[in-house]
Order: sequence, then structure tokens, then C-alpha cells
Amino acid sequence: MKKIVRRTIAGTFLFALIGIGGLVTLMFYPQALFANKFEHNQFTVYYNTDYKIEKKAFQVILDNAYKIVENCEMHNPEFKYKVFLAHNNIFNKIEGLQGGDVLARATAWNIVFKIDVDIKNNRMYSDRSKVDLTVALIHEMVHIMQADKYGLLNFSPIKHPPIWKLEGYPEYVARTNYLNSENYDLLKEIQRFLSADEDAKRESFEAVEGHFMPTYYFKGRIMVEYLMNIKGMTYDAILKDQSTEEVVFNEMVEWMKESEEEK
Repeated sequence: MKKIVRRTIAGTFLFALIGIGGLVTLMFYPQALFANKFEHNQFTVYYNTDYKIEKKAFQVILDNAYKIVENCEMHNPEFKYKVFLAHNNIFNKIEGLQGGDVLARATAWNIVFKIDVDIKNNRMYSDRSKVDLTVALIHEMVHIMQADKYGLLNFSPIKHPPIWKLEGYPEYVARTNYLNSENYDLLKEIQRFLSADEDAKRESFEAVEGHFMPTYYFKGRIMVEYLMNIKGMTYDAILKDQSTEEVVFNEMVEWMKESEEEK
């Protein structure tokens, strides 16, 4: 009887390990779950047969995103990006086991769009926001570059830098065109954040007009922007620096106040 119990337990344990191993394998290599794909320069895009993809329009989006990340300090010209349009695919549920209610995610070196994308208008839509698809793609590409340069184990859901460094830099790169626009002013962005009531920035903040996102994305972005554009730091230096979020934020606010006084 004891042998039967032990065999049953061992069999159950082995079955569980095989199941978990299968899920992990699919998380890293979900290509087999997608019927169609097309390749374009540094990208391979995977999608279902019933998904009517506008390839030419998407190729423009891919090219525009790549032009931005080419200037990123972590850019690896040899790296190939895998993009999965997963909203109507079983992989969406498998990937979702990681948790988090997100529109897109960089997971195990794969870029996964979890909701339908409006390629023609370069948009994604949530309950509250209208999201620039190119910006979302760049953001996830930077997460891929983080894992590529520093190792997936150092940029994972379990282990990663402080959240403002983890998400602030992808937002900084993704918003390049916005930050370089004629009317953009970092001082005004900092003041806009400081002036917002606590309820407005407790969970989400309007990063740009019409796009609300978790507050730490915006806060992290302006902090990284301050460190890189004003203090001249690289992202590598930011990761190595031991200054706390509070110290950096307060230093940035003092810089803003001094700059305003000088005007």
C-alpha cells in the first residue's frame, strides 16, 4: 500500500513538473501557437490566420520604432525582435499567468500585444486611454534590450531594479518624439506632477493627453529624464547609482525651483 501511495505521489509530482515545464517552454517559445508570421528587417511578427493584418502600415510602425531604439545606449544591431499579436490566441491566457492587467508586455524576450491593435490608426485602446502603438512598441523593445544586456534574471518579475528605473527608462526612450517637440518643457512636466492632487496621481497619471498609465511610469520617466538630460548620466550609471528614489526626486524638484527662480 505504501509503495502505491509513493508511486502515486511521485507520478503526480512528475506530471506537475512536466506541465510547468511545458508552460515555461511556451512562455519562451510560443511560435507554434500562431498560424501566420511575416518578417520585416529586425522583426518577425506572429499572428492568427483569422487576423487581418495591414502589413504595410505595420511595417511603417516597426521602422519608426526601430529608428528610435537605434539611438538607445543598449541597442544591439544583431538582435531580432519577435512580436506576437496575441489578443485572440490561447497564448494570451498562458502569458497572462504572470498576472497584471496590461495592454502589452515584454516577456521572456518576446513582445506580446495582449489586446487588439488598430494598425491603420497606430493606436491601442483601453477603457480609459488612447495609446500610441509606436510608443507602446518602443517601450517594450527597451524592456527587451534591458534583459538582453543585463540578463533576464536581473530584469524579471522576481528580480529587477527599482520600479522607477525599470519603467522610467523605457518611457523616456519611447517618448523621444514628445520630449523633442517644440513646446515640451521638463520643468512644466515636473510642476504638472507636483500640482496634481493626490487622488489624481495615487494609481494613474495622464502621461500625455488621453493616455493614463500607472503613476510610477510618469514619475520614473521625468526622473530618468532629469538624470540623463540635465545631469548627463547614462542609463548604466543610473542603474549603478545607489541614490534612493526619494533623494533623486527631491534633487530634481530643487533643480526645478532653482531654474524657475533664474527665469
